[in-house]
Amino acid sequence: MPDARVARRLGQHGLRASRRLRYLYLSMALWRRRAPIWIAAILIGLVAAVFANGSHLSHELFYQIYDQSPFWALLITPAGLGLSVWLLRTFFEGAGGGGIPQTIIAMQPGMHALRARILTMRAAVGKMVLTLIGVSCGSTMGYEGPIVQVGAAIKYSLNREAALRHEGVARSFILAGAAAGVAAAFNTPLAGIVFAIEEMGRTFDQRASSTILLSVILAGITAIAVLGDYNYFGVVSVALDLRAGWMAIPVCGIIGGIIGGLTSRIILILAERLPGPLHGWRSHYPILFAIACGLLLALIGIASDGITFGTGYFRAKEIIEGGGSSMQEYGILKLVSLVITYISGAPGGMFAPSLAVGAGFGLNLSLLLPALPQAAMVLLGMVAFFSGMTRAPMTGFVIVMEMTSSSSTMIIPLMATALMAANVSRLMNRHALYDGQAELFLQQLRARNQAN
Repeated sequence: MPDARVARRLGQHGLRASRRLRYLYLSMALWRRRAPIWIAAILIGLVAAVFANGSHLSHELFYQIYDQSPFWALLITPAGLGLSVWLLRTFFEGAGGGGIPQTIIAMQPGMHALRARILTMRAAVGKMVLTLIGVSCGSTMGYEGPIVQVGAAIKYSLNREAALRHEGVARSFILAGAAAGVAAAFNTPLAGIVFAIEEMGRTFDQRASSTILLSVILAGITAIAVLGDYNYFGVVSVALDLRAGWMAIPVCGIIGGIIGGLTSRIILILAERLPGPLHGWRSHYPILFAIACGLLLALIGIASDGITFGTGYFRAKEIIEGGGSSMQEYGILKLVSLVITYISGAPGGMFAPSLAVGAGFGLNLSLLLPALPQAAMVLLGMVAFFSGMTRAPMTGFVIVMEMTSSSSTMIIPLMATALMAANVSRLMNRHALYDGQAELFLQQLRARNQAN
């Protein structure tokens, strides 16, 4: 009997030890699966911080040279765009475009070959380098669109094995990387999540929610640790009394929706085909065409005393904070610079520049309603133009609200203006900007595959 009791106890101890070992093994396996996800999110935050600092330093470097003599722009801007297009075609083929349309197409089923080309560390590095070259030469582009592709590439690359095994997992990684990139770039966690749902994932997979949330949190914390807690365009202490200022909503919503929708339509038309001989020139001599676009940007910049150069971040911030009384022409000139930069073929984003254009038009619209606070009109102009151009009203109002730490009284006006602008935009253009660009990119991809 004692021997049987001892054997029973030994068996129980062995069973407990087996369970503990099994639990430890499963825990370690879980950590091994989740570690790349966490590491990727932290890396995205670090990259966003480097991208942000690099963009600001590049912008300042250009203006330091410009202040020595404005005519330096006649050399720097064309050379920068030409160099960017040459590097793109020679070394970084997967880094072309603004980043968002390419990432949208990469999320579609069966795009394994495309993911292997544009969601790689090589493509991510190329995207960063080429975008910073574009910013440093004074062209109208930003890093906030490219960070979407960079974030998706980092997330997908570090979790490639899991992504290749399951299509839904691959999609969730791409979505999470894109959302983390936007959140870290703008210090806007809500906007990152809303962007992933509204713009990147029209049919949102609920299973991806935890991956997206975790990625946004870790990337955001990492970016804040490096850059500090900040508001992208500063803190705006402004309120809009709807009883006295309700007219601002239809004025900004309708006009911003019309201009934004027409801008989107023009960009999509020019992306498909330029008028006259320009199309053949861009197709056969892309580097020379980019240089010519750079020369045109330099001439516009010099003629406007330098206000159109760069992403538009500093000019928009100046307008929001109550300055810009001498920049009434800024909105239209920045819009022209945005279109020229886009058709040049140099990689770069339109996210921040479109907000800067909206700030310029908001400044113009404030003259129509001089009794209302200028800052309120500027914010409504920003959200109206952005929502009209991208037809993403949720992202528009959330990102402007978070980037400026707007007061609660501005939430309803921002929401209403964004919604109105997005609906008015539908009358101007059948396709939303990023969806239209994604469709054009897909057509080019199919044509390339058929040619091969």
